Amino acid sequence: MTPLEVEQIIGQGENAQVEFKEALNRLPQSFYETAVSFSNTDGGIVLWGVDDSGCVIGIDRDLCTKLQKDIVSTLNSDDCVSPSIYVQPFCVNLQEGNVLVCQIPASSQIHRYKNDIYVREYESDIKITGNQLRIGDLYLRKRNFFSESTIYPFLEMSDLDENLFEKARTLIRGYRSDHPWLFVGNEELLCSSSLYVKDFKTGKQGLTLAAALIFGKDATIQSILPAYKVEAMVRIKNKLRWDDRIMPPLRTNLIDTYLELKSFINRHLPEKFYLDGDQRVDLRDKIFREVIANAIVHREYTSAYATEMVIYDSEVIITNPCKPLFHGFIDYNNFNPYPKNPNLRKFFTAFGWTEEIGSGVRNTNRYVPLYSDGAHPSFEENDIFKVSVPLQHYTFRPYIENFSEWLNLPVNPVEHLYKGMSDLELPSRLNDISWNDLILDMVPSWVEKGTEFPELLFSEIQYLPAEKIKKVPSWDKKGNELLPKKIWYIVAILSLCSAPVSFGQLLHFFQYKKQSSFRENYLNPLKKLQFIRMTKPDIPNAPDNKYVITDLGIAFLLNK
Repeated sequence: MTPLEVEQIIGQGENAQVEFKEALNRLPQSFYETAVSFSNTDGGIVLWGVDDSGCVIGIDRDLCTKLQKDIVSTLNSDDCVSPSIYVQPFCVNLQEGNVLVCQIPASSQIHRYKNDIYVREYESDIKITGNQLRIGDLYLRKRNFFSESTIYPFLEMSDLDENLFEKARTLIRGYRSDHPWLFVGNEELLCSSSLYVKDFKTGKQGLTLAAALIFGKDATIQSILPAYKVEAMVRIKNKLRWDDRIMPPLRTNLIDTYLELKSFINRHLPEKFYLDGDQRVDLRDKIFREVIANAIVHREYTSAYATEMVIYDSEVIITNPCKPLFHGFIDYNNFNPYPKNPNLRKFFTAFGWTEEIGSGVRNTNRYVPLYSDGAHPSFEENDIFKVSVPLQHYTFRPYIENFSEWLNLPVNPVEHLYKGMSDLELPSRLNDISWNDLILDMVPSWVEKGTEFPELLFSEIQYLPAEKIKKVPSWDKKGNELLPKKIWYIVAILSLCSAPVSFGQLLHFFQYKKQSSFRENYLNPLKKLQFIRMTKPDIPNAPDNKYVITDLGIAFLLNK
């Protein structure tokens, strides 16, 4: 941005997309609110060294450098702003003094400052935390915002790698020899694939972020997204560092990124073949083609977080920043897929690396049990999307008798628990763990996660580490002596709901007399959180209706 452009912005005064700040020795709270509101709305510019009236008072060079460092570090700190906002503030020398310019882009994610959500209206930052209608509208608007479509007017053909166009055509030709992109020049290919577009609202036109990610030179990508990187490592023997790793981390185009990650998987995981109809397929390829492609396609590229793929002895975990449509585990039997970067997905589909929307979740869930002896993958959507691909299958069955004794219910439920909990999958990290260690893993997790849900009444305990647990008499024998009574009830109910259980059976196991208080204190909160459900939800008063745990409830109970 030139000094003339800065002067023109100052001349227009503060508005919905321009904020003036006087230079202080530290960043005021109002700056974070403004940064979050700009990201959540239409983006904007903060000018430091300009007072509210538009008079340039300037800042000295040392303070300018300090503010630059503070802005970058604080907007990338989860303790302050979540998810992080990546910016590159710079100093412009005007005749009246130095002005620090901080351009904050509109984001496809919803950002918070200290858990509060702000939006920009006129010249003000408005807090909308708690206003479900406003937050719902914001989520709806964000769903139609794709950062891959951001236009870079000064991104030119010379910034793209000519060789990548030929590599892309080779990949497309190998999958579909009559694809129309094979018969056009490079510029026409970019136009027909929506990588060169015109914004009919602003008149701006040019190559998009997606064009840079697929065809850009490494220097081009790093200039646009300096924090972007993809990590891959093996942690089997050395769990604190790594046994093997892609070095340096990948900061290159998405075509080579995909090929490097697939090659890394092939080096470290064994082949397993399966007869799918009359076709022999490599299960490893079927699973990780989908997992890796979807991690790349659905990543939020404006985030400073890295995409990571880590191979452990019992599972592979892939995490990447994303724009969540909801928070929690995906039920792959009942979910509505939604494209996060449709133009990137279009290219990966042309390469044969992805299929229709949602195929990644469905196919991974189909093939993982065949590869891992019955185990199932898990998909958790949050600001960081997490996929866990188990390599071995572990269930709760060996611990049921211990657990039944530990629940210490008036009526022993061991036979009922065998019906429900025998096939519940444990997280792979709990391979061959002892009963005592299992309790030391699960109980702190219930307390930590439970405090996020006021309905579960976990606020009675703030922290319960292993050392504190071991000081409780019979901690590994009697759960009702370890946990407060209300929390013990919640855990026991979730466990009993592992197999369909009637209201009368629950009262019998607990020898509970007051039906209304049992519903009000325990069943209704668990239903509200969707941790349990009724087998006949449309007929709640049906005499044969029963309660059963959901995937969300299982994830909570088993610390997944």
